[in-house]
Amino acid sequence: MASKAKSRKRVGTLEDRFMDAVRELSGGGKVSVKNAALFNKLGWIEERYTTTKDRLRKNGLIRGGPGGTMSLPQNAASPSPKPLKAFISYSHADAAIKVDLLKHLTPLSRLGLVEAWHDGEIETGDKWADAIKGNLESADIIILLISVDFINSRYCNQIELTHAMEREANNTTVVIPVIARNCLWQEELFGSFQATLKGTSIASFKDRDEALTLVAADIKEKALSMLAKKNGVAPS
Repeated sequence: MASKAKSRKRVGTLEDRFMDAVRELSGGGKVSVKNAALFNKLGWIEERYTTTKDRLRKNGLIRGGPGGTMSLPQNAASPSPKPLKAFISYSHADAAIKVDLLKHLTPLSRLGLVEAWHDGEIETGDKWADAIKGNLESADIIILLISVDFINSRYCNQIELTHAMEREANNTTVVIPVIARNCLWQEELFGSFQATLKGTSIASFKDRDEALTLVAADIKEKALSMLAKKNGVAPS
């Protein structure tokens, strides 16, 4: 899949198009770029240009310079690093929500930000416990799809959640709770973590796609921040 993504021109998000234009005008980060030249090349309205530029500066992917110029941090001049690995921990009672979540995370995969893994990818003949453990250990992000069934699941709690919390305590992964259905999740081990949608459940939305679009946006923001730090660029 990675080779196909490289072989065709990406339309991508506004951020992608902005960064592609900066790389082109700067010769891959060799020189600074004037705002006026970049603005003219993109042909956007001023509000779109300014908003996109500010988002990229906030995430440390571009730097402002003297005389209305901008440049790429040294590590951002080269192609983006490998996407972050995301492990989805969920109860099978919430399989339908998980499937829809994966659909909404697909654009993040196309952008090279996040590659999601779940137990549905275990193939015939694989040792499922080993596959789960291996992907838990290598995950940069562990997404907890929370519901009363997740909380009551022995495997989710004693295996996946325990491992996730151990890795988070060692600063080797980021835990992101996504509240699938209302429950007393605040009383659990992960209750102190900031959940997507500010803790509002997906089920409380009339339109599930609306909820999951916002969830994916939250995860995208976190992924951009993590990749900037991974690239050695501290967000400003």
